Amino acid sequence: MRRIGDWSKEAELRRILRGLGSSPPRCTSKCEGCTPCKPVHVPVPSGTPVTAEYYPEAWRCKCGNKLYMP
Repeated sequence: MRRIGDWSKEAELRRILRGLGSSPPRCTSKCEGCTPCKPVHVPVPSGTPVTAEYYPEAWRCKCGNKLYMP
């Protein structure tokens, strides 16, 4: 269960990470139970068809050394 302070911390993190371009995803429950699950920018590998994402970077959720789709 989240406390009110947790929501404001998440909102602040999203504001900092957003910068230019798209907003970071909410990574809540995206890392298959691993914590902490945080949004990160990752490069799209060359040769990968990029249909839904215009830029060569994409948002993913990261926990430890594993990346998950948001």
